[in-house]
Amino acid sequence: MNLKLNQLRAFAAVASLGSIRGAARELGISQPSLTRAVRELEESLGEALVVRHHSGASLTPAGQALAEHARLILSQLERAQESVRQCSGSRRGRVGIGLSATVARLLLPEVIARFRADYPSIALSINEGQLSVMGPLLRGGEIDFAINTVFKASLDQDLTAQWLFDRRFRLVVRKGHPLAGSDRLDDFARCDWVVPHSRSGYYRELEELLTSRGILRETNRITSDSFNTGLNVIAQSDIVGVFAEGMALAHGLAGVVEVALDEALPIARFYAVRLRDAPITPAAAALLRLFERTCLGRNLEWRR
Repeated sequence: MNLKLNQLRAFAAVASLGSIRGAARELGISQPSLTRAVRELEESLGEALVVRHHSGASLTPAGQALAEHARLILSQLERAQESVRQCSGSRRGRVGIGLSATVARLLLPEVIARFRADYPSIALSINEGQLSVMGPLLRGGEIDFAINTVFKASLDQDLTAQWLFDRRFRLVVRKGHPLAGSDRLDDFARCDWVVPHSRSGYYRELEELLTSRGILRETNRITSDSFNTGLNVIAQSDIVGVFAEGMALAHGLAGVVEVALDEALPIARFYAVRLRDAPITPAAAALLRLFERTCLGRNLEWRR
C-alpha cells in the first residue's frame, strides 16, 4: 500500500464538499486530476471510496471510515509544519480550541487578551459547546484541545484529560420565582427544568441525582445545550436550571438568582482534553499554559 498526500487531499476535499467539481475548485486542480487521484487511492486500498452521481458525490462505508483518518492525517501534517516553523521563531499559524460556556465566560476574556499580546499573528478559532460536540472536532484535527466538564469514567480511550479546576453547581431561578426562597431540592420536583442534551460531563451525575429522587422526569424536562437559551428561558418563566456557580451572575443577565439549598449539588470538574498521543504546536501549548495559569491566579474558590 502506497498512499500519497495528494490522494488524501483530493479524497478529503470530496468528502468535505460532496462534489468532485467543488473539490477540484477548492484545491485549484482540474477535475480529471482530482478524479485520477481518488481512483489511485481506491486502487491502493482495494476499496471503492466514492460514489459519483448526478447531484455530486457521496462516500461508501469504506470512504466514511477513511474520511476521519484522512482529515486527522492532513491536520497533523499541517500542525507539524507549524510546529517546525514556530520552533524556528515564527509566530504564525492556527490554533483551534473548544470551550464550555463556563470557561468561555469566566476565563476566556483574560486569556485571549494575553495570548493575542504574545501571538498577534496566530489565527485563533473558538468553538463553544459540550464535550460531546468537541470529541469529533478533536479527532478531525479542527481543534487542538478542549476545556470542559468531564466524567472520567466515560472518557473515550483515544482522549486524555488534564484536570484544571472544580466548580460547584447551583440551582438558578428567576427573581420572584415562587420557590426562590426554598432551601429544599425536592420542592423543585413540581417545576419544569431546562437541562443539557448531553449525558457527558457533569450532567451525568446531576441527572442521576435528580432522576433518582423523582425531581427530573421525562415529562418536566426541556433539553438544550445552549447556555444563552437556558438562561433566557429561566429569566422569563418559572422554569429552573443548573449552572456553574457564579455563571448566571457573571453573564450579566438581570432577573435571575442562585437558590440557597440546604444540600450541595455535585461538583463539576473541568479538564483540558486532548487527543491521546497527538502533539500540539508550541502556540497551542502556550495557550493551554495561559489557561492553567489563569485558573491558578483566580481567587474564585475553584480549587477547594
